[in-house]
Formats: sequence, structure tokens, C-alpha cells
Amino acid sequence: MVQYDDIAALRQRATEDLRVAEIILDHDDELLTQMGFHLQQFLEKRMKVCLQEHNVDYPKTHDLVLLLELFPQEKISDNDRTFAYILSRYAVELRYGIRSAPPLDGRQMLERAKKFAELMETLW
Repeated sequence: MVQYDDIAALRQRATEDLRVAEIILDHDDELLTQMGFHLQQFLEKRMKVCLQEHNVDYPKTHDLVLLLELFPQEKISDNDRTFAYILSRYAVELRYGIRSAPPLDGRQMLERAKKFAELMETLW
């Protein structure tokens, strides 16, 4: 299982990924696939921070659905699982052209990602 020595640094990297996604949305809507990648990275890192803070071991993965299964399930909806699945498709494999991803509504995805990150903080 993976553990990071510096959770604060991982949280900072997540914040940076969110900021990059916001900059892309504000300045170049032709780069929405890259925005999806950074939103996926933002949530992946935030989820790993939450899991580690609650002493939950997790595998080395970019799969948000897999990580989501490690959280308490009572407040997680099917919509949350679907969102995790959609953003997982924007992970590293997409960035290198190995997989395709659904069209992205940048503003909606950004807001959903922020709410999703807030939800992860409230599950324990």
C-alpha cells in the first residue's frame, strides 16, 4: 500500500491541480481534456490525503472509483460513483492517448469536482 511522508505537500499538489484546471477553463476551452486530467489529479490526491489521514491503506492507482470504495459508503450516491468513473477516464491513460473520454462541460465538471472533494472530507 502507498503512504506519503508529507500529506501537506500532497494536499498542496492537489490545490495546484485545481488551480491549473481553473486557469484552463478561464483561458483556453480548447484544452478541456487537459482540464479533465487536472481535475482527476486534484480528486485523486485529495482522496489519498483523506484516506491517509484516517489511516486507510490504498493501492497505487489513478482509479477514483477504486479509491471511493475505501471510504465509508453511507453518504456516497450513485451520482458520486458515476462522476468518479467519468473523471477516472481523464487520468494518465487519456493524457497519453491510450483511452478516450466523454465530452467535458468545463464549468459543470469544475463545480462537481469541488463538491466531490468537500464530500470526501465529510465522510468520516
